[in-house]
Amino acid sequence: MATVIIGVIIAIFFIDGIRHMLTSSKEGCCSTGDQLQKIKPEDTNKKHYPYSTSFTVQDMHCANCATKISNALNSQKDTMASINLTKKEVTVLTKQEPNINTITSAIHHAGYSCQIK
Repeated sequence: MATVIIGVIIAIFFIDGIRHMLTSSKEGCCSTGDQLQKIKPEDTNKKHYPYSTSFTVQDMHCANCATKISNALNSQKDTMASINLTKKEVTVLTKQEPNINTITSAIHHAGYSCQIK
């Protein structure tokens, strides 16, 4: 009898894991199914941003991850973010000399770790 109960518990966890995997593959790894609203920078002309700094964000896995990071950076004054999800790279364009601590803090506040390239 105990073996049957243990088997049922394992089956429940297995089915829940499969369900979560299928849901994640459709929605993104950190999504609840809702599309995040993208925040655009105030100035979208890349020629107005003379400084460029790149970061690696290894724990960025899906489009929602990229949007969260982009939103965190684009909401800052005189900053524009460009994301390359395939390379797990964030390029931050700024109008003034970049403050690395401010940029990394924004990425960390969004829930991600980063390293300057």
